[in-house]
Amino acid sequence: MSSDGPGVRWMFHSTAMVADYDAAVARLGELGGLRVLEYSDNPQPEIGRRGGMTWIGDNSIEIGQPTFEGGGADRFVRRTGGGLHSIAVQVHDIERAVAHVESTGVPIAARPMPEMFFTDPRRTDGVFVEWGAFEVHVDPRFGAELPPTEVIPLLDIRTQAFVGSVVADPLATARRLSGLLGTPVTFEQPDAPAGEPMAGVSLADCTLALYPLPGDDASVWGTAYSAPRCHLLALSVPELGAARAALEASSFGVLRDTPTMTVLDPATTGGVQVAIVDALLPGDPRQ
Repeated sequence: MSSDGPGVRWMFHSTAMVADYDAAVARLGELGGLRVLEYSDNPQPEIGRRGGMTWIGDNSIEIGQPTFEGGGADRFVRRTGGGLHSIAVQVHDIERAVAHVESTGVPIAARPMPEMFFTDPRRTDGVFVEWGAFEVHVDPRFGAELPPTEVIPLLDIRTQAFVGSVVADPLATARRLSGLLGTPVTFEQPDAPAGEPMAGVSLADCTLALYPLPGDDASVWGTAYSAPRCHLLALSVPELGAARAALEASSFGVLRDTPTMTVLDPATTGGVQVAIVDALLPGDPRQ
């Protein structure tokens, strides 16, 4: 493993692949003021989607709808029904990142362009990671101005609090991904109750929260996740009680409430599994 790591700067974006791009954009816009930064139709088989970068809270989410039959995005939506698909990290130097990743024994699954690549999720416990070193001119972190929201949103979303993944062994995966990303494990909670994360890994400006696989139990997420994957986008608001009151009078369905989180029904958010929180996770780099 290279001593200086891959040089992760921040979470470039989370990614959702859904059956209907327009529905996801509209619903997340109504929920939390999602803004479209750019739109394109990418025919490359490794990508094969229409959609693009959007912004919600303090970070970007790429939303895509498959267009290439048999491509990666299409297979994902057909197999799982869609939703959170992967995380992308921004690095300083792509060749440095490639060298570091390969030194850990994790294969490069695809490299659609010189400035980006994907690692093989079979070697990262099911967590699919995209790595990029190119600047997107519409990204506010590179000086772009945010476009106005299309509608007045229901909730005042402040941050993408964390991205969640379900994995077989959250503690072991946290340590493995920490070595791969060159970022610290932010917390470990081996005795976490059902539906709460057992570990977290820093994404430099966000947290990847790791949950145990629920198997055939659909009561926690509304879906019986039987295979490891990214699955959850957590969005923060100033006060959870006020957000719950607003949601009760809205068209957004709630799957469950806990003391720290409200999990929404993805059937009402355009296919993206969303949780609303009002605090960052322990050890989050923004704290």
